[in-house]
Amino acid sequence: MKKHQRLLSLLLVSVLLLGALLLSACQSTPLVIEDSDTCIVIRTTEKSLEGKDDVLLIDYMAMLKEDGKLLYEVKGGMITSINGIENPADYSSCWMLYTSDASLASAAFGTVLYEGKEYGSAVVGAEELKLKPEELYIWVYKSFN
Repeated sequence: MKKHQRLLSLLLVSVLLLGALLLSACQSTPLVIEDSDTCIVIRTTEKSLEGKDDVLLIDYMAMLKEDGKLLYEVKGGMITSINGIENPADYSSCWMLYTSDASLASAAFGTVLYEGKEYGSAVVGAEELKLKPEELYIWVYKSFN
């Protein structure tokens, strides 16, 4: 009888461990990564874009805002605040957008280093930038003093 109880206990523990491993394998990469208060990385996936090829960054950010994953404000077509950090009135500092999508980036407007790779500044703003799966969109709060 004790052999059966031990075998049953071992089987139960094995099932629980297997379930935990499967659950962790199903977890996806987070869509918003806060590298710091002044560096916010938005990562897109095929699943997060739902197969659409016309999703704008601003619309994607609105979805993230609704899900409580990102806070931001827009004034006059410009991102003026992300997660409570606002651009000052004199724009001596502001949120700048960089991307891993080489077709929408330019080193001429500046670059940022993230995880050992250099990314160019986005050539269009969040209201015009069409997202692609498996790309990074990096908001960095930069000072110009």
